[in-house]
Amino acid sequence: MSDGIGTLEARIGETPRVPPLRPEDFGEDALRIAAMLRETFGLPEIGDVPDAVATMIRHPLLYQAQMEFVARRFPLLVFSRRDFELIVLRTAWVCRSDYLWGEHVKAGKVHGLSNDEIERIAQGPDSPGWGERDKAILQAVDDLHRDMRISDEVWTVLARHLDEKELIELLHLVGFHHEIAFTYNSLGVRLIPGNAGLAAR
Repeated sequence: MSDGIGTLEARIGETPRVPPLRPEDFGEDALRIAAMLRETFGLPEIGDVPDAVATMIRHPLLYQAQMEFVARRFPLLVFSRRDFELIVLRTAWVCRSDYLWGEHVKAGKVHGLSNDEIERIAQGPDSPGWGERDKAILQAVDDLHRDMRISDEVWTVLARHLDEKELIELLHLVGFHHEIAFTYNSLGVRLIPGNAGLAAR
């Protein structure tokens, strides 16, 4: 299946290229970071740490820096949670990220995206029904993925609807979630139970 971005390949059940660290193998840094994550993000006890965390914690200091960045930046975002999920979901789709798509479909519904909108996010900005603002945001994600730059035409439309902070934030959100998608896709991180990957709606 293709929508002009790339080939859709299922990665559910893929054997991880880098296996998640077993709880009994957590070193001092890993234990400390796991405790920080549980407190900051409400994660369960170490034995139930998601594979994504248990994989990334193999590079504990790098992962700690990433999570501290997320924790510090999230409260500063000016986009609404609906816009945030719109951006992340389209980024997840064009990057073919089972993990991000499956997790953020759930979050998107909580924060105002309808089932129909979720389906149309997968179809892209040319799907009938988008208003000018949402269509431009989705097209900006596609532009960045394909061309590493938002086209002048799309930027002109975005500038009618977004302020300067939102324009800058859009670029950062797409870039950051590319990093997550590329990392999890390439490592073969397994999905959290209940995450249906790219099939989620």
